[in-house]
Amino acid sequence: MLLELFKERVESVRSLFEENGADALLISKCNNFSWFTFGARSHITLNATEGEASILVTRNGVYLLINNIELQRLKDLELPREIQGELEIVEYDWFERISAEKRAIDSIVKGKVISDTGRYETGTVDLVSLRSVLSDYEVESYSDLGSECDEIFSDVVSLFTPEMTELEVQGIMYREMAKRDIEPVLTLAFSEESTLTYRHNLSRNTRLGRRGFVSICARRRGLIVSSSRSFMFEEVKGIREQHRRNCYVDSVAIASSRPGKKLSDVFENIKDAYASQEAPGEWRFHHQGGLAGYSPREVVADPYTSVVLKSGNSLAWNPTIRGTKSEDTVVLLTGQNRIVSYPQSSRWPALIFEIGGHTVRRPDIVLLK
Repeated sequence: MLLELFKERVESVRSLFEENGADALLISKCNNFSWFTFGARSHITLNATEGEASILVTRNGVYLLINNIELQRLKDLELPREIQGELEIVEYDWFERISAEKRAIDSIVKGKVISDTGRYETGTVDLVSLRSVLSDYEVESYSDLGSECDEIFSDVVSLFTPEMTELEVQGIMYREMAKRDIEPVLTLAFSEESTLTYRHNLSRNTRLGRRGFVSICARRRGLIVSSSRSFMFEEVKGIREQHRRNCYVDSVAIASSRPGKKLSDVFENIKDAYASQEAPGEWRFHHQGGLAGYSPREVVADPYTSVVLKSGNSLAWNPTIRGTKSEDTVVLLTGQNRIVSYPQSSRWPALIFEIGGHTVRRPDIVLLK
């Protein structure tokens, strides 16, 4: 199965560079490398955007251009066995990367080369339209990752205390993700104070107080799940109801996201949902999310986003009302949407919404005793 999917992926890349009047495409961005190879990691540091290896796709071949430090690791640990036979390896010494990679490209391709980075003064092409449509193989990997992220939240929330700091909560999340070979691209812990002050709070040495929530962007095999969970140590007046209203907005976003619909139209539905929940201007204070997959957000939705949704797209909506947030990652399938980071098997309590004939489950706010 994977070999056939890989061959289809190669042909999609060839079609893309031919449409751009080129003879080859150089893939060097980490997210594109992971997408093309079905999960291989070319990065060393978690924040790298360009990796230690590139893929060169020509009309007649597929080449792995890689330095001598990383070759064995990628062969042993990263590249799926099924596709390794399709790659012609070009190895070079680590200290000659720029000149060696360029020489290799020039020796292989006699025509026009484009790339995803603009490296070597090539024309630049964006792969998001290819990268953001997931195969069934990727959807299953994504679902496994999402389920494990949900399990982590359910496992650790009972460890939180009012005296604990945001940084301590962040550390717990780091530890639990590491146990499952999940890379913490982002972990934001919000104390009560932070929920009321910052829409994006970088965890601080601030005690949680009466309540809070945690947001993560968690990566494995290149795919990134975004998810948030909320908790209270005591009932705080108005917060439970506000959380429900916030989740309603998220449910509208999820139910409205179907193949054939424009992102800008979903955004309008989100704005209307805010207004129906007596929070008409809240969408202005925080981006609402958008397409997800091999980046936390492949495309951020706004009133002008013309992207038309397709089956196989994933989205992570994250509506907020000052003090509360709802967020999970959903994949658009032919028959229905699948919330990969909040599966039916979740132990986390649910709020149930009926939106336009769709039943949408959202995580409730948990009261910790």
